[in-house]
Amino acid sequence: MAVSTKSAEQARLNCRVSTRIKRRAEDAASLLGQSITDFTEAALEEKAQAVLERHERITLSERDFAQFVASIENPPLPTQGLRDAMAEYQRLKAQFPESNL
Repeated sequence: MAVSTKSAEQARLNCRVSTRIKRRAEDAASLLGQSITDFTEAALEEKAQAVLERHERITLSERDFAQFVASIENPPLPTQGLRDAMAEYQRLKAQFPESNL
């Protein structure tokens, strides 16, 4: 699949598909009164959006969600490692006040 930039707003996408897929896409585009280009662009955008949303979303089971809420409502006491990390952060922040620590 090759992509070449035509302008800032458009790009060309070339790919090979099976004859069966091409025919089905053309039939579907025709039913919707769209060109194959418009249909393909809309289908590609829809699929890309669905994939990106699925990867950006965190899905928890009821049990995991209940544990998450319980942890927020009653957070555990900080561990020694966390206390040490905070002390190191405060030390570095005092040593380098101009930094974005």
